[in-house]
Amino acid sequence: AVVSTQSGHYGRGIRDEDVLDTWFSSGLFPFSTMNWPDNTVDLKTFYPNNVLETGHDILFFWVARMVMMGLELMDELPFTEVYLHPIIRDAHGIKMSKSLGNVVDPLHIVSGITLEELHKAVDNGYLDEKALTKARAGQTKLYPNGIPECGTDALRFALCSYLTQARDLNLDVLRIEGYRKFCNKMWNAAKFALMQLGDSYTAPDRDLMTCKLETANFSTIDKWILHRAAVAISDTNTSLKEYQFQQCTTAIYNFWLYDLCDVYLEATKRVFYKGSEDEKEAARHTLYTCLDVGLRLIHPFMPFISEELWQRLPRLGTETAPSLVVASYPRTGALWLDTQLESRVNLVKDIVHTARSVKDTYLESKAKPEVFLSTSESLSDLIAVMEDLIGSTKLHLNESIPLGTAVGTVGNRCEVHVLVKGLVDPVQEINRLQTKREGVEKFVQQTKETIDKHTDKVPEHVRQANCNKLSSLQDELVTIDTAIANFRKLTDN
Repeated sequence: AVVSTQSGHYGRGIRDEDVLDTWFSSGLFPFSTMNWPDNTVDLKTFYPNNVLETGHDILFFWVARMVMMGLELMDELPFTEVYLHPIIRDAHGIKMSKSLGNVVDPLHIVSGITLEELHKAVDNGYLDEKALTKARAGQTKLYPNGIPECGTDALRFALCSYLTQARDLNLDVLRIEGYRKFCNKMWNAAKFALMQLGDSYTAPDRDLMTCKLETANFSTIDKWILHRAAVAISDTNTSLKEYQFQQCTTAIYNFWLYDLCDVYLEATKRVFYKGSEDEKEAARHTLYTCLDVGLRLIHPFMPFISEELWQRLPRLGTETAPSLVVASYPRTGALWLDTQLESRVNLVKDIVHTARSVKDTYLESKAKPEVFLSTSESLSDLIAVMEDLIGSTKLHLNESIPLGTAVGTVGNRCEVHVLVKGLVDPVQEINRLQTKREGVEKFVQQTKETIDKHTDKVPEHVRQANCNKLSSLQDELVTIDTAIANFRKLTDN
C-alpha cells in the first residue's frame, strides 16, 4: 500500500504480520484471552462460559463467529445462552447523534455537568458550524439546566430498570435522577435503623428469613414486613433466572420504598419510643433482617451504596463473608409467607389512603383528627399502625359515629369517618367549596361542548380521553357536593 508521511513524501507501507481482521479476532475472544492454544488452567476453568451479553445489531458479526470458531477450534460451544440488550436512544426515542446534541456520556450522568460544559464537549472539531449550532440547540432543549450528578449506582439501577424485551431503550436523565433520590431514601432509612438498633445491638445468631426466633414476640406489622421481604426474595430470584431485570428492580424498589420506608419504619416509631422491651427487641431483629435482606438483594444493581451500608451493620452469627460481593444472595423466605396477612394490611393501606384524602379535603395538613371505622374486618391488632400512618389522635373501631364527620369508603369493606367538627369553620369551607364547584362546573361545560363538536375525523383515543376527563370532573362535582352537604349539617347542629 502506498502511504504519505508527515514530510509529504510517499512510500510503501508494510502490513503488520500480527494483525487479524477485527471480527475474526473477536471470534477468537472466548478462548484466545486465556492463552489458547495452550491448555491453561484458566482455559479449563472458564471455557465454555454460560451467558454472553451483547446487542442484537452485532448478532451475526460477532456472536455467530464466536460460535463457529468455538466449535471448529475447541469442539465446544463457547456459551449456551445469549442475552441481547436494547439499543440506547434519547428520552424521545431518537437515535443518539453528535450532530443532534443528544449523545449522553455516562460520566456526565455520574458526575454531573453544566449546560456550558456540554456545549464545550461537542465543540471538538468534528462538526462544522451549522451542525455545531444544531447540536448546541439540541442540548439546550434536552438539558436546559445541564445534567445533575446522579452517581454510578443510580445510573446502573436505571439502566437495569429499563431492560425489557424491546429493541430500544429511551434514556431519560430525569428518571435516573429519581433513582439518585431513591439512594438518599435508602441512606436515611439505614441511618434511622442503625440509630434504633444502637451500639449494643447483637444480630441474631441465625438468619430470620429461614429460621424463626422462638424468643421474639413479633407484632402483626413485624410479620407483615418479613412476609414482604420473602415476596421480594421470591420475585427477584424468579426474575433473575428469566433475565427479567426490570421486574427485579421493581420488586426491590417496591420493597425498599413502599413497604419498608413508607409503612414499616413509620409504624415502628411508636414501638421504639413507647413500646415494651420485648416489642423493641422484636422490632430491632425485624428491622435488622429487612436491612440485611434489602441490601443483599439490591447489591448487584447498586453495589456501592449497598456495600457501604452493609459494612455498618452488625454481622449475623453465621456470617463469615467480609464483603457483600462474596456474601450469599437471599434465596428463600417461605417461612414468613402469609397471604391472609397481606390482604389485611392492604386493606389498612387503603383505609390510610382514604383517611388522608378526607383530611386533605377538609382539614389542614397538620391536623390530627379522630377517625371512626365501620367494618366487619378484623383490624384490632393494627389500630396503632393506622393511627400513626393517618396522623390521628385516636382511631375508633366499630363505635357509634358522632355528628360532624366527613366520610370516605374503601369499596364495600370499610367506611372511614373523619371527625372535622371543631377543627374547621363550616361557613368558610362551604364558601370555598362553592367557589371551587363553580370552576369545576365551568370545565364540565367546556368538556361537554368539546365532545358535542366531535366528528368522524376525531381520533378514537382523543374522544376517549375527553370522555374520561368528563367522567373525572363529574366525580369531582359529586365529591364537592357531598362535602358541602356535610358542612351544612355542621351549621345546622
